[in-house]
Amino acid sequence: MGSVATVTAIPDTLARTSTSAVQIAPVRSRRSRIWVTGAAALILVGGLLNVFLFTSVGHPDEVFVVTRNIPRGTTLAIGDLASLALASGQSSPAISTALPSEVLGKVTTVDLPKGSFVTPAAIAPTQPIPTGQALVGLSLKPAQLPAQALVAGDHVEIVPIATVATVDAMVTISTIPGTVSVTVVDQRSATTVVDVYVSQTVAAYLTSRAAAGAVAIYLTPTNG
Repeated sequence: MGSVATVTAIPDTLARTSTSAVQIAPVRSRRSRIWVTGAAALILVGGLLNVFLFTSVGHPDEVFVVTRNIPRGTTLAIGDLASLALASGQSSPAISTALPSEVLGKVTTVDLPKGSFVTPAAIAPTQPIPTGQALVGLSLKPAQLPAQALVAGDHVEIVPIATVATVDAMVTISTIPGTVSVTVVDQRSATTVVDVYVSQTVAAYLTSRAAAGAVAIYLTPTNG
């Protein structure tokens, strides 16, 4: 008979010993709760500081300015206004954009060049009418007024246009002095509406003539 190879089994105790010998014990990570708490506090403080800086520097106060040259007596609309951001710490008498109701629909009491601040002193709910005067509106065609644009404060003479029905009145009143309050051009009808301050004594007469389109005006020197 030939020789037979004999396989000897490894005892169970030895196998278990060998296997446990090659196992790697896990590394335990220990962190101090104090350090974790401190780091979280620093992150929170840093976040709050960033919010403060973003609010104070990135979002400064904004105020109203005008987008075009605004003559005195103009009623302000949304298209006339823009916002301007003030630098941190900068103060201005201009009205904040957070208060639009204090600006929209108000009337300018002075001329405002383009880019000017809108301040409480520059606007009013309505344009005050000087004592002893009245405000009359004149709707005029190109032939009834100068080609030069009329602006608030211009001194004008208002001329009643002679008609058959008004010849007698022309003898009594030749021209009427007035001061321009505001001018509005209507491109569709090719007319210009000019509001003028005149003496109360002639306001009724001038209003009736204006309603009939029987007036014209010309510009005079401001100093009279």
